[in-house]
Amino acid sequence: MSSFLKKLQESLGKHSPKGIDELVLDYYWKNKKSLTKDEKSGLEQYKNLVHLSLSNIGLKSLENFPCIKDLYYLSIKNNELNGNDFDLIPKLFPNLKKLKISGNKIEKINNLEKLRNLKLRKIEVKDNPFSIGNKTYKKKLFYLIPSLEIVDQENERGEEIETTDYHNEQAELEDDDDYTEEEEEEEEYDDENEEYDEDE
Repeated sequence: MSSFLKKLQESLGKHSPKGIDELVLDYYWKNKKSLTKDEKSGLEQYKNLVHLSLSNIGLKSLENFPCIKDLYYLSIKNNELNGNDFDLIPKLFPNLKKLKISGNKIEKINNLEKLRNLKLRKIEVKDNPFSIGNKTYKKKLFYLIPSLEIVDQENERGEEIETTDYHNEQAELEDDDDYTEEEEEEEEYDDENEEYDEDE
């Protein structure tokens, strides 16, 4: 067991990492700058995480960030990230749907184009240098990341959208996935019927 994981067991109480789906470590460190290899190893034991929050810890880099394939929601807001290494995010969290990166040091909106291949639905980016005083940044983000439905609590039409907690969002996502599977089954059924009719 990594020394970091032992510390987490002490601070959060004894638990099995595989049984945890939400881990909030906001303010856990001060001026952290980047994670260590030991911390990366410890966090990767939480294989079933849906929500990971590492906000307000002074991060300047995503170096040694954990790889958690099924993570749905990541919050790394109020740090000192500039976005130059955001190409790591799709590799580490390929199923990410919600990302909070507000209150960082991101000056170039094009750094967020590195997230284009994710199927992100929601993103929060306010209070970054590129967004402050910029009235068109939301429109550009919808263009850069086509899967986005909400940017800073607004949809593409500029309508305000209420946020829900990650458990409800996960349930909505599963409902959408079920609906997609049903549609695919219906299409397969229709295709089979067409083939049958042609044979007749």
